[in-house]
Amino acid sequence: MVDSGGLWTPPEDELGEALQTAQVLIEEGRADEAGPYQQRVIELARERAEGHPNHYEAKHLMAATQYELAGSLNASGRHEEALAALHEAQLGYTELQDAGVLDATCFLADVRARRAMTQAHRGHGATAVLEMDGAVIAYGQLVGGEDGLKHQPDFARVLAMNALILRRYGDPALAVASADAATQLFLQLADQINESPQSLSYARYLCTATAVSADVHAAEGRLDLALEADEIGLTTADTLADSDSATDMRTLVAALVRKGKHLGIVGRLEGEACLRTAYDTDAETAARVVEELDRGLPLTLVAALENAEIKLGPFEQYHRLVALSEPAPGMTLATVSGRTDPESAAQRATELAELVKPLLSQDGNAALTLGLEAHYLFAISSERESHRMRFQTATYVPIWAQLLLDVSEAYFQAGRTDIALDLGGWCAEVATALIPYADDNELMKELAGACYRHHGNLLAATGDLTASYHAHEAAEQLQLGR
Repeated sequence: MVDSGGLWTPPEDELGEALQTAQVLIEEGRADEAGPYQQRVIELARERAEGHPNHYEAKHLMAATQYELAGSLNASGRHEEALAALHEAQLGYTELQDAGVLDATCFLADVRARRAMTQAHRGHGATAVLEMDGAVIAYGQLVGGEDGLKHQPDFARVLAMNALILRRYGDPALAVASADAATQLFLQLADQINESPQSLSYARYLCTATAVSADVHAAEGRLDLALEADEIGLTTADTLADSDSATDMRTLVAALVRKGKHLGIVGRLEGEACLRTAYDTDAETAARVVEELDRGLPLTLVAALENAEIKLGPFEQYHRLVALSEPAPGMTLATVSGRTDPESAAQRATELAELVKPLLSQDGNAALTLGLEAHYLFAISSERESHRMRFQTATYVPIWAQLLLDVSEAYFQAGRTDIALDLGGWCAEVATALIPYADDNELMKELAGACYRHHGNLLAATGDLTASYHAHEAAEQLQLGR
């Protein structure tokens, strides 16, 4: 959402008109049409800032509009360009914060959240989960601060986004916790949100949250909770559909399908009427949602551990790992980082990683679930600069690198190239941390080289031959000791 932050007010000229037009299109659910107006705002603001290094108002407007432009580019399917726009927004906000003219904490969190959604659109789900985790943690700290009340609507928004990503690439138990928290917060703040100029946008995120809640509760057999979420989502979507936005109409159709399917499960005939209305309104969207619901959800962490124990036999770390399904002290379990503290995260990740390779040949779904969860814990421990990841690198990083190599290859063999490439990129990045140990340790050298080659192979498979060449060249140089 475009912010003012107190640094600027919309001017009454071409720049102001372009900005207003873009905002109206976004509020109407037509973000894909807003891009040209946002590009013009950025051009005009840049002209005003040229030669004026302290023109912070123009720089703030550029950063805010780059953030909004990323949303419009995503709506048009131009995700690489969206990532570039978000990079520019991050640089702009960081410059303003470093200059002491703006507390950019919430804006940088928003950039991270939108980057997470962009990565999810690209199929890079592992990166999306971790980016969104950081955004949720940042907003959680903001709502606990002096100005916490004003940040609550956007905390709910980020929780809804987090739920959507976790539903697809994480633990459904975390997803529903995040979705339920978002829904509850949106409902508590209804009066405040309805008076907001972004009320329609918040309503769309409420529909996102209720959809995830309904999906997971229904899958777990909690049909009463699923139908409660369905009712909230359908009522909200019905109101949004008055906007004449095709996106909002698709949201309404999706809500009708969910309610229809869930009513059918409990044997209520009105479910058929919901489904019939959905298909009559937009058969393509209705069929897509039915397919998504029939496909089901990923395994929860607990279910994957239970499967691992069945296939591999009892293992000593089982109860420690199951305990990750409960929030760590002082945490609310709606994010991966809420599972445990950064120091313990590396240990638990190692214990999860030990299960992945032997499980891959016996239960691929459970192995991949445990592999992703291990990766998330390693990454969080590394980002939080835990003692173990900083000073015991030679112990933990090789385990992380091998895990990524195995899981990325397994996803590639399963035909899921996007997430395989995502994890392959992480694999190459983690391998870089092994290089200081490669001269004295042939196993470290071989592992790092294997990571680079694997990433290069994935890049070639997806058509990026230049980047593939550089990855293979890095592996060769490492082998030659250069």
